[in-house]
Parts: sequence; C-alpha cells; structure tokens
Amino acid sequence: MYAARALACFVLSAALASCGSPAADAQKQADGVTKAVYNNDDAAVTQNFDAALRKQVTRAQVGMLSDKLHKLGDYKGLTYVSNDGLKNEYTYRANFTKGTAPVIVRFDSDGKVAAYRITLPQ
Repeated sequence: MYAARALACFVLSAALASCGSPAADAQKQADGVTKAVYNNDDAAVTQNFDAALRKQVTRAQVGMLSDKLHKLGDYKGLTYVSNDGLKNEYTYRANFTKGTAPVIVRFDSDGKVAAYRITLPQ
C-alpha cells in the first residue's frame, strides 16, 4: 500500500514538473505557429514572434506556405526531435497525413520566437 502511494506521488510529481517546462512551452509555441501557417492566419503566425522576425513575414509568404502544407494533407501535430540549449533552438517533425516536414524554432531570451523554419519535401 505504501509503495503504491509513493509511486503515485512520484508519477504525479514528474507530471507536474513537466508542466510549464521550457521544452513543453517551446513545443506548444512551435505547434501554434505551424497550425497558424497551415490555417493561413498571418496574425496568429506572428503573435509570438520577436519584433525583428515579425517585420520579415508577409501575408503572401504565409499564404504560399499554407498552400504547400495543405498538399501534405491534414496537420497531425509535432514530434520532438532534438534541441540545442546553447542556441535555445528546438527541432520537431511536423506530421501530416501524406508526409512530414522538419520544423526548427529558435527563441530569444524573452521566450519570443526569433526564428521559425519549416523545410518542405521537394
């Protein structure tokens, strides 16, 4: 009985520790940007971008990228691949019904998206 209770507390503690972690926040933001691109919503794409990156994004670019993502089918979410803590950069695989595409997101010191790149298959 005591061992089961201790195990339950440990599992709960581990789950709570993962909530709000930098990696979880990074994936949530990367997924939000990818969904916004897929949905051709330029305002949502740039809402968490830093000022420098926000200036580089045009509505036409978002629209073109959205069209290309739709050719990969329905968006099914991201899978974590790796991260580089020195660069504060995370790599994911965007999953679609007809394929995948790598997504790389870098964050500034304030937690804003400083770079977002999705590489589409040829």
